[in-house]
Amino acid sequence: MTVILLYHDVAARNAREETGFGGPLAARYKLGPTDFANHLDAIAATGRIVATFEPEASPPPAVTLTFDDGGASALAAASAVERHGWRAHFFVVTSLIDQPGFLCSDEIVELVRRGHVIGSHSHTHPTYMARLSREELEFEWSTSRDILEELLGAPPSTASIPGGMISRNVVETAAGAGYRVLMTSEPVTTQRRANGLVTAGRFNIWNTTPASRAAAYARGAWRPRARLWLEWQAKSTTKRISPTIYQQIRRLRARTG
Repeated sequence: MTVILLYHDVAARNAREETGFGGPLAARYKLGPTDFANHLDAIAATGRIVATFEPEASPPPAVTLTFDDGGASALAAASAVERHGWRAHFFVVTSLIDQPGFLCSDEIVELVRRGHVIGSHSHTHPTYMARLSREELEFEWSTSRDILEELLGAPPSTASIPGGMISRNVVETAAGAGYRVLMTSEPVTTQRRANGLVTAGRFNIWNTTPASRAAAYARGAWRPRARLWLEWQAKSTTKRISPTIYQQIRRLRARTG
């Protein structure tokens, strides 16, 4: 069983607009540097093995750290992770490479040189990926993979879904594009295998998530995991029924949070 934690950017409150996506909605996913360091210390204190995810590894790592979006803070986050002797996954939106607030090509190469794993977070970061046509999904996965292969000299084997909205077409087109691992935002540790692809859930971290809860996820504590799963189920149901209502709820939470 591997507990995969999902982070985004690491940035001070007054620098949140300088990395990753802008605005109050994205800011909810941006953890301050001190808070992030506390998370890593708390995870380390669990004594669990932290390493990058390999579905065929025996034994598998107990904990894997991942970062979505490819924001410019990734290098600083990687340095903090490395201070514990760990490495992480960084999932990149390839249309945003070399754009303000996001990783540039040389930085992505540097992350790989330092032992981290680069994966696809789609080409354009669609808000509701599961609503795309099969042709659109094939474009997102294949274009992103081709760009990363050209940049790194080898195609990435891992990908993560923007927004975590999964469907059979999302999985099948990711497998068809050549990915071996697809990470979602469903907070589960079970893994599914289909079409030569392993689908793995992740436990999302917000800027309000205390270090103690991140450590509880890492330990496999059932109560906080169950609470997060129930929240995810409610969010996913709302998202499927009405994306408009879901976005309104997100904006309200961003203003009041």
